[in-house]
Amino acid sequence: MKFPQKPLSPSLGIRSGFQAWIKQPPRCAFAAKSPTEAEKWRKNARKTFWACLGNAPAPTPLKVKVLEKARLDGYSRTTLTLDTAQGITAMAWYCVPDSRKGQPKGPAMIATPGHGVGALDLLAMTADGSPRPEGEGYQKDYALQAVRLGYPTLVVEPLGFGLRRDAAMMAEKSQESGCHAASTIATMLGTTLMRIRINDIQRGLDWLIQQPEVDAKRVGMMGISGGGQLTLWTAALEPRIAAVICSGYFNRFRTSVMSIHHCICNFAPGVAKAFEMGELGAMVAPRPMLIQSGTKDCIFPIAASRSETRRLRGIYKVWDADDRVEHDVFVGEHQWSPRRVETFLARWL
Repeated sequence: MKFPQKPLSPSLGIRSGFQAWIKQPPRCAFAAKSPTEAEKWRKNARKTFWACLGNAPAPTPLKVKVLEKARLDGYSRTTLTLDTAQGITAMAWYCVPDSRKGQPKGPAMIATPGHGVGALDLLAMTADGSPRPEGEGYQKDYALQAVRLGYPTLVVEPLGFGLRRDAAMMAEKSQESGCHAASTIATMLGTTLMRIRINDIQRGLDWLIQQPEVDAKRVGMMGISGGGQLTLWTAALEPRIAAVICSGYFNRFRTSVMSIHHCICNFAPGVAKAFEMGELGAMVAPRPMLIQSGTKDCIFPIAASRSETRRLRGIYKVWDADDRVEHDVFVGEHQWSPRRVETFLARWL
């Protein structure tokens, strides 16, 4: 028999077969009609979400080691490591605008990158730490954008990105992420890479709110692509995040990560059966959220980003807070959009 160059039926393929497993609405669909009902839903939804992410990393005291301090143009930068779990050390950069030194406590940001160079690509540095002009690349140095706007910013390197890869991978001088190794090994240990990454952010937040210039009730978080995923998922589970900028990610699971090739770090057992992205946004509500979507983003299609954002606004109406969902739809590809960041943070943080 001569076989064609495509499956004989949809169920013989990969994505089309699994799509049939996703029921609409999802198991934990948001259907609350009042803030009281919504809070009850959130409590159960967070419990389900944590279960999808697997076992928590074994705790350890938060030990911080400063590697370098540098004075730069208009801000200071501290490079540090944080022991965030047993056997897990995170790496971060803390940037404080000169204008905030000696001032009363105020708002601050946490930034985390998408795939590529890693955290250095948010700080106008190349992969080896050399300085480069600000604003280059698809991430456009959004951590430094926040710093230039006056916000102390903690940039956390996700496990598997940049400087948090195995030595053999870094020796190859490739920018390929270590997400596959990190995800598969985490699965063998009963957890997920996202569970570990979220824990890193939470421990970084523990440290950040201890800094003299930071108001613990006014810490926002931002990220694009894989950093947008980490931002949304962390804010859904961590109530201390006061405002969210989710770029190049907010969509629907069935139209993005389940229908188009994406890195393994986007996945966790059972998430798509329990939730759509709107439900993750509902766990953030009514905290302010700026969603950024490029009209030419080929891995997070714009039609689904628009429709799911409209649905999220409907969810926020339960709190009479639909004005807190802002959607920056710009003509462009998979990239950061600087244009509404200043007004969003000034209004909400």
